[in-house]
Amino acid sequence: MQVPMSPHTRKNTDFGEDVITCILSKLPVESLLRFKIVHKSWCSIINDPNFIKLQIEESSSDINQQKILLISSKIAPSPCLEYNMLVFNIGSTNASSLSANSQVVSLQPPDFFMSRDVSYPLVSSCNGLLCMVCSFKIFIWNPAIQKYKIVQNPDPYVLKRVKSYESTLYGFAYDSINDDYNIVCTFVVNAKGSRYIVGIYSVNNEFWKKIDSIPAGYRLFDQNPVSLDGTVNMMATRSVQENGDSAFNKFAIVSLFVADEKFVVTPIPLQYCGSHMKLSNFANRLYLSVFVEMDFLVCSLEKDGELWTWTNVMKSPTLGSSIGLGNHNCYLDDIVCLKENEKILWRKTDGGFLEYDKRKEEVNEFTMNQISPATELSILFAGSLASLRIPWD
Repeated sequence: MQVPMSPHTRKNTDFGEDVITCILSKLPVESLLRFKIVHKSWCSIINDPNFIKLQIEESSSDINQQKILLISSKIAPSPCLEYNMLVFNIGSTNASSLSANSQVVSLQPPDFFMSRDVSYPLVSSCNGLLCMVCSFKIFIWNPAIQKYKIVQNPDPYVLKRVKSYESTLYGFAYDSINDDYNIVCTFVVNAKGSRYIVGIYSVNNEFWKKIDSIPAGYRLFDQNPVSLDGTVNMMATRSVQENGDSAFNKFAIVSLFVADEKFVVTPIPLQYCGSHMKLSNFANRLYLSVFVEMDFLVCSLEKDGELWTWTNVMKSPTLGSSIGLGNHNCYLDDIVCLKENEKILWRKTDGGFLEYDKRKEEVNEFTMNQISPATELSILFAGSLASLRIPWD
């Protein structure tokens, strides 16, 4: 039997829709899915496309709401790989990013992806959607709502007369002007010769087309492109010779603006050029991390029209020596995230984690029993209710 609410209770629960919308937009997507069945008006709010965009903005710009996706392999009885997909929250800025007690949850991708393949998947994230590429299979997947869309292979539409290539790089971005998601595939035909073929896929129109290639002379890093605000961004280098001196490398960021399919090259200032250079998107900001000799530097890039401006974020003179940079004992793999409290999280090559506290200049190493040393990929994504304008499969 339903117990009637007292007038006092009704008064406290009779919030305005704007207040409820604001509160709901700050909740994790798991809570939103539960709250859809609490009240019909809440369900209507949560399903509204404008609310979904608001929730995406909130979750994408808050590093504490983001999740870390790890993909590790296990050898199956047949000569192929199967994948373990694990995900966990980064957590509060008032505590360590992770701990031995962090909750690790296994993700269940579409059945066809638990692959009969021997290669590791390529993954890009945008607005809570994951674009996953494994061998000849491409799909867009929202783990929160367990929906996916299979995408046709770009080869016959983009390569045409080119019969072979060395590798591929995939980026994934949202075009807010056309309200469309785009997959960008860069075929590396000849890396040493800086020869590339680029194709772009429109989710709304469901087709691939070839576009202009990477600006001449630039050689792309073998890193996943990074999506931000309608752009797909890639690290690159170019060999130059000035005043008859010997050739040297100049580093740059090559950005594709997906709305107008235009490439823009942003040179990297000399003070940010070094080793272990990595481009990342943390909480809707583009960051470059690099070791310059033994100093660890982090700078942020802010978009100003079609240009980027550079801002120093962090400099640490002690981190390089702490991790054995410059000798065979250096054991860092990928930087995972930069938090608001100046803590930086890395994966280690042995499958563990390292967290560096800049304020205290302390290094904390730990492992998580659920995480396999065979982890080959880590990526940040924000849980969301994002959907597509076309039907899911």
